[in-house]
Amino acid sequence: MIISLLAVVGLASAQGLAGNDCPFLACPPFEGASTYNDNGTIGSTPESFSIIGPPLQAVHASVDRAPTGFAVDPSLNIYLTYPRNSGPTPNNVVVATSFTGEKPWPNPEIQNCTANQNASTCFINIQNIVLDPKDPEHVMWAVDSGIQPGSMTATPYGAKVMAFNLTNNGSLIRSYPIPLPLYHDGMNANDVRINNSVGTSGFAFITDENQNGSLIAIDLYSGAAIRRLFNTSVVKADPGYVGSYDGQPVYTWNGTEKRFTHTGSDGIALQSGNLYWGVLASRRFYYIPQSVLVDFSLSDQEVLDAVIFPGQLGSEQAGFTADNKGVLYMTASEQNAIYQVQTLQRYVNEEVNGTPPGGEGPVAPDNYVVKTLVRSGLIQHADSAAIWDGYLYFCTNQLELSPTFQYKNIDARRGPWYSYRLWIGAGPAI
Repeated sequence: MIISLLAVVGLASAQGLAGNDCPFLACPPFEGASTYNDNGTIGSTPESFSIIGPPLQAVHASVDRAPTGFAVDPSLNIYLTYPRNSGPTPNNVVVATSFTGEKPWPNPEIQNCTANQNASTCFINIQNIVLDPKDPEHVMWAVDSGIQPGSMTATPYGAKVMAFNLTNNGSLIRSYPIPLPLYHDGMNANDVRINNSVGTSGFAFITDENQNGSLIAIDLYSGAAIRRLFNTSVVKADPGYVGSYDGQPVYTWNGTEKRFTHTGSDGIALQSGNLYWGVLASRRFYYIPQSVLVDFSLSDQEVLDAVIFPGQLGSEQAGFTADNKGVLYMTASEQNAIYQVQTLQRYVNEEVNGTPPGGEGPVAPDNYVVKTLVRSGLIQHADSAAIWDGYLYFCTNQLELSPTFQYKNIDARRGPWYSYRLWIGAGPAI
């Protein structure tokens, strides 16, 4: 039986938790910002790496493998995905049963497609899971790249978005396979967000992290889909990109052959009527009106012309999420941090480029000011993030220590891999 974390001690108070109080079955102490001597010089000791932001609280430890996807439901059940990008995993999606315990979700049978099974009805390579923004009590969504271990192309009907009923033992409501004509050039569906308020029954928006990059929109009424911005600069990695992790430059390696990371569009969030995404092998992020992506009649050039570039954000990034107060959150793996940026002018509390605080409408692109929400040595490549009940949740996976990014392809990761939460005092964007 899934252990409802709310049943343990109930909801956290509006002020957040204090001390070692914890609504989970077992939690380490909070790890938060340390004090320092305001009169001392910066960099006075080797330990002067600054810790920024509110406390972190570990909510789950992945013991055997590193997760990439994370979701939390209204009962505070935690869901994780263990993708098969580097090889098979026994379970693709799990639900936590304790601080270290897990079981396959929604059931064991769906975890691995069999040879004669319709690939749209089972898991091949689930990357992430997200709550339905309109019906979070009842619906969970999953995105499957459809790419089996060792393959470069998705299995027919395996690349898809799936909707599950949370209150009916996770039964499959409907699967939305990405049409085969969109599979070209190694399409790699990576992350998904849902907007139920556009079109007849809503749309799913997907980032394609292939080196050519793209954004995919699926009409949840008809199942029709379109792939936009393919092979344009706004979804492609920086040529010869070299990132940094824990102070070390990051390359990709094939044994002793040095290569460069070329992961394209990756993190995604819906905020203030726009779709935001980041290009992982870069320090760039962009946004576009959702109304543009759901209009299949527009030309590719018209869609590209609608893209807005608010500037670089100062880090490689993997996951995005958004709250109901206009804030976009970005996991900043190069900085062991999570960044945030305000997108609605009424919540801005400082003058920027002559624009006074407050007001109405969106923040002008030139006035975006990315700030650090939290920075800590505990944040070892934060990947997917989710918001519920005033907290920002995220998983970590030490991605840059995995064999792809290590000389001679050694695995330098060390588990367990922790998922954390921190208080932000906001709910998820709707």
